[in-house]
Amino acid sequence: MSRKTHKTTIYLTDKEFKKLESLQKKSGLTKTVLVEKLIMNEKIHAKPSEELLKIYRELNNIGTNINQIAMIANLEKHVSVEKINKACNLVDELWKVVREYN
Repeated sequence: MSRKTHKTTIYLTDKEFKKLESLQKKSGLTKTVLVEKLIMNEKIHAKPSEELLKIYRELNNIGTNINQIAMIANLEKHVSVEKINKACNLVDELWKVVREYN
């Protein structure tokens, strides 16, 4: 990553400043990062909702658990019924979280 060596000051109208603050609030980015993305024509995404972040965390945890089960299965060259049931339960938990979000 390149080092930032140039500082600049800009002047905005009230309307422009309110638009910048609105974009900042929606995106969750700092003003600096937001302006950088705008200058580079990068897409500005809305900050994920708390519910969506919960789903991301749950998906990550479930994926980690399923990967652990798969690694054990590959090492042992078989999968026990208990491990298959655990993986199925994790998928059921995932669907529960997704349904709660809707």
